[in-house]
Amino acid sequence: MKESKKKARIIDEVKNIVSRENLTPQEFRYIVKRVREQSKLQIPKKEKKLPDYLTPAEIYGLLESSKNNPERSLLIEFQIFTGLRIGETNNLMVHNIDWFNNQLKVVQGKGSKDRYVPITSNLQSKLKLYLNNRKDGYLFQKQNKKKYSKRTLQEWITKEIDKAGINKEIHTHSLRHTFACLCISRGISLENIQLMMGHTHKTTTEIYAKLELGAVKDQFLQLMDIRG
Repeated sequence: MKESKKKARIIDEVKNIVSRENLTPQEFRYIVKRVREQSKLQIPKKEKKLPDYLTPAEIYGLLESSKNNPERSLLIEFQIFTGLRIGETNNLMVHNIDWFNNQLKVVQGKGSKDRYVPITSNLQSKLKLYLNNRKDGYLFQKQNKKKYSKRTLQEWITKEIDKAGINKEIHTHSLRHTFACLCISRGISLENIQLMMGHTHKTTTEIYAKLELGAVKDQFLQLMDIRG
């Protein structure tokens, strides 16, 4: 309780200083930074862990394990080969799939931004088979034409991952990581991956270069895999 009163008192004092000195947000941030540095009040940095993703062999194993449930298997394959966020998939309408141009439109994705994402011919064929000539509604929807909840789609994926027995910390968002790593392994630039995934900042995309070395690994192995 004393600590709360102390903090409240200090906050009031700082507010009075800001008001009295008519500080701008930029000036206030600078002052706080300098006070923290001079007082040696450095905030401990969070431990940065690299996220897990699926290797090609694990992708195959997961799709094989889930093939007895075609809708779930298609959802998993869709996530892996489009890189959409699960919420974006949940909101995707059939009419936003451009079959002729091999792409789909993500409407109002994260940050309320639209973007286009390419889809392979193989995935398109499976989607058309699943839709069975349906031209409207949500891509994944119930028989009453209402969309599944985002949580339901997450549970489908989680159950199939558990069933496949993958010995990694894999979850729904890991399929998005897997998409990025597949792109890097095939030589797609970080700038283009950023565009497809809808990242605002390039630094978000750059994390995947640490997960999948792509051509760097191939070059290293070619040069260093010397057999006597």
